[in-house]
Amino acid sequence: MANKSTTFSKFDRNRYRKIYPITRYPESASFRSKSEVIIESLSVSFSDSTSKSGTLAGIYKSIPTISLGVSSQDATGEQSNVNIFISSLTLSGDSKVSFTIKASAPFTGEVALQVLSLS
Repeated sequence: MANKSTTFSKFDRNRYRKIYPITRYPESASFRSKSEVIIESLSVSFSDSTSKSGTLAGIYKSIPTISLGVSSQDATGEQSNVNIFISSLTLSGDSKVSFTIKASAPFTGEVALQVLSLS
């Protein structure tokens, strides 16, 4: 799979139109990209289980880049020793992405998904 990249340029929305008021408005910065960027965040709760499935809300042309973060503590309040991984990703006919997340051992906690897609 080839790496995709895009560049963002800073854009001041208050200086876009040539209006010269008596008082100058503060900068209202935004960023523009040369390609479409889809960013999505999702939290999945595990409750003494090893597998969870779900569907992303965005419309995708191809499988996006997904990263996982784990927040879990066991009954004593210490961090759980568990590995989280994506076992399957599928792109359906209606451009929705379905995923299955698995854990190396049963645990209770939150898994945060961050999704980034450039098209």
